[in-house]
Amino acid sequence: MKKLLFFLFVIYWVSFVGLAQAGTIVGKAKVQGKQDHQNIVVYVDGATGDFQPPSKRPELNHINLSFQPPVLGVLKGTIVDFPNSDPVFHSAFSISPSNPFDLGLYQKGREKFVHFKNPGVTEIFCHIHSHMHAYVLVLDNPYFAVTDADGTFTIANVPDGNYTLKAWLNPAVVIAKPVSVQGKQTVNLDFTLVAER
Repeated sequence: MKKLLFFLFVIYWVSFVGLAQAGTIVGKAKVQGKQDHQNIVVYVDGATGDFQPPSKRPELNHINLSFQPPVLGVLKGTIVDFPNSDPVFHSAFSISPSNPFDLGLYQKGREKFVHFKNPGVTEIFCHIHSHMHAYVLVLDNPYFAVTDADGTFTIANVPDGNYTLKAWLNPAVVIAKPVSVQGKQTVNLDFTLVAER
C-alpha cells in the first residue's frame, strides 16, 4: 500500500511540475483588409506526447440554416457531436480524404456524431442546403486556439520547447513563425494573413 501511495504521489508531482513549467502563447491573428478576424486556428506544430481527447465532446450544430461554429479545431481522436437545432431536416457530410463521412438526413432534436481520427482539414457540407459550409481542423496536439472577432488567441499550458506556431485560415492559408517556450513565461506573437481570392 505504501508503494502504491508513493507511486501515485510521484505521478502527481511529475504532472504538477510539468504543468507549473508550462508556458502560454498569446497574440492576435488578423486577416489583411478585413474587420472580422474570428475563426482563425492558431496551433503549435511539433509538440509530441500521449494526448487524450476531451471528455466533453465539442459540437458542430445546425442553427439558423448554418453550421455553428463555422470553424472548429479538435485534437485527433476527438468525437464531435452534430445536433440539429433547426425545425427542418439537415445533413452533414464530407468528402475530405482525411475524415470522409455522411450522417444522412435527420430532423430537429436528433444528434449524430463523427469520430475524427486523422489530422488534416475536413470540409463539411449539408446535402439539402448547399450554402451551409464548415471546417474542422484536426490537429496532433491540444495546443491550439480559435481566434475571436478581434483576432485574439491564447494557448495555455504549452510545455517547454522550440516549436513552429501556425495560423490557419480556411480553406488553405497557413503562415508559420518559430516560437520558444521556456518555463512559465508568456510569449506574444502576432500574425497577418492574406485571404485567398
